Amino acid sequence: RFEKYYDQGFRKRHGMADACFFDKSVFGKDTLARNQVGVDFNDHHFDAKKLEAFLIEAPFSEQGKSDMRRLFLEERDYLPGMSIDEKRKLLRGISIKTFLEKYAKVAPEILQYYQQRTHGSFGSGADSVDAEGGIFVLPSAVAVGLGFGDGSSMFDSEPYINHFPDGNASIARLLVRSLVPGSAPGSTMEDIVTAQMDYSRLDRRQSRVRIRLNSTVVAAKHVGDVENSSAVEVTYVQKGEARSVRADKVILACWNMVIPYICPEMSKAQRDGLAYCVKVPLVYGTVVIRNWQALKKLGVSTAYCAGSYFSEVYMDFPVSIGSYRFTQSPDEPCVLHLVRVPTFPGLPLKDQYRAGRAEILATSFETFEQQVRDQLGRMFGPGGFDPLRDILAITINRWPHGYAYSYSSLFDPEFAPGQEPHIIGRKRFGRISIANADSGAMAETSVAIEQAMRAVQEVSDQAS
Repeated sequence: RFEKYYDQGFRKRHGMADACFFDKSVFGKDTLARNQVGVDFNDHHFDAKKLEAFLIEAPFSEQGKSDMRRLFLEERDYLPGMSIDEKRKLLRGISIKTFLEKYAKVAPEILQYYQQRTHGSFGSGADSVDAEGGIFVLPSAVAVGLGFGDGSSMFDSEPYINHFPDGNASIARLLVRSLVPGSAPGSTMEDIVTAQMDYSRLDRRQSRVRIRLNSTVVAAKHVGDVENSSAVEVTYVQKGEARSVRADKVILACWNMVIPYICPEMSKAQRDGLAYCVKVPLVYGTVVIRNWQALKKLGVSTAYCAGSYFSEVYMDFPVSIGSYRFTQSPDEPCVLHLVRVPTFPGLPLKDQYRAGRAEILATSFETFEQQVRDQLGRMFGPGGFDPLRDILAITINRWPHGYAYSYSSLFDPEFAPGQEPHIIGRKRFGRISIANADSGAMAETSVAIEQAMRAVQEVSDQAS
């Protein structure tokens, strides 16, 4: 149904496309270059004319432009004389930056251009993402030249359109409405987006399912010894007071890094497995603007921002579903999404994530607001955008515990099958099972659902 809910012709109809904003802090002057290639979720195709149009506006030297043409247009083997297995092994051991610098031999400005391209997907820069796993951010000609098929396998075959206006929130709301009848009106995926939740119904004694909000669990301990225990005592804090309940079985669906503190009676090996995968910090900014006339005038709806505080700025996905309607006219308000990933090149990957988390927690809202206004003003000011006049609201979502950790061939050892830390960490512990995206080592909704199914099956098997 999203085939019709997602307006796949919106951008073309309004003459809007991708752009790259080259930040003056890195490239000497602010430049918004249109016809950016390979950034849009649903457009991985390009032609030489589009590339030339981009290079005309991009602040690259002639050498830099020549290098970009080579990367995009020449299916060159940058690792000659090597088998595909040898190439994959080499690429797993070097970063995208190293590949571009040492093997593709591009100009330094091209390295700077690519440094933040991996931020939104991997939560780290091109200096910290292995060249095999991150090759999809490079032109398909490079993938083909290295023997990765025709390049199309680097991308999903389906368009990126299965998207609720509120992202994954609608999935959670659909689940809650199914589990707790009457918690929200309606019965379809179409009406859930604007449905008002009735929070008073979530925690009723007579309900088969009770959801207790604002109740942070701080301990889960077996009653008696683990092997012979008949229950688990769960301690939680509500309104500053510690309370407890007993349960026959428990599933911990929090993030792995806190479980060793909640369940200190676990073995050291399991606690170490849970603590191994460090969360990836992220910042999402949501900005409501008075209208999008400036974006329409500039012909830009999506921008990768090379060297900027926020690495991505794009109009909300054009989804209209149920009674919710996406903006239709440039005179109407719209939502912009901004992405920031705090990175610290030179540090080991997990240390970068820890430093990023510290930065996010220490940064004031005023600083984020200042950065939002400054960057949007420099990006869209040439189209008539005035941050003081045109920004109506700013929300900053700090996620010091953002993406689940995925293993890096650059920074992690090669574990024996079944001995990966997340697999050791997610093993059933007495009457306690574990379910979350962390336990699948992948930051995807589908992985979280798969791990939930596994944990529920563990509970079911134990009960039988």
